Amino acid sequence: MTEIKTLTKIALVVNAIIWLLFGVMLIFLFDMALNPEGWTNPVHPRALGGLMLISSLFAVLMLRKKEWEEIKFTFTFMLGMCTTMFIIEVTVLMVFASTFMTGTVSQMILDLIILGTKITLNIIAYIKQ
Repeated sequence: MTEIKTLTKIALVVNAIIWLLFGVMLIFLFDMALNPEGWTNPVHPRALGGLMLISSLFAVLMLRKKEWEEIKFTFTFMLGMCTTMFIIEVTVLMVFASTFMTGTVSQMILDLIILGTKITLNIIAYIKQ
């Protein structure tokens, strides 16, 4: 059994904080701050926000575990989810950037920077583990 390294714990804390922030924004602040384009389907962002809140809870619960084998599957799931979100965000930005307002494009670029940093940290932690 392999003990969880410090870098992996740091990655889990970063995951928990970012998933919590994104989840709260998508669930509670979507209409106020994140919907400048006037999208009419509020269910999908809120469902994604709920998934992010659950992922944040899993990241906190994984911090309590002592062995890598106990968290490996969930850590891999979170890395896959983050990578998928990054690919979708890049695709949406490339296809629809010309129709979005400047604020929306800058928000998406900031999201991509955060997700890219998070993915890089998770991959490094996974390899080092």
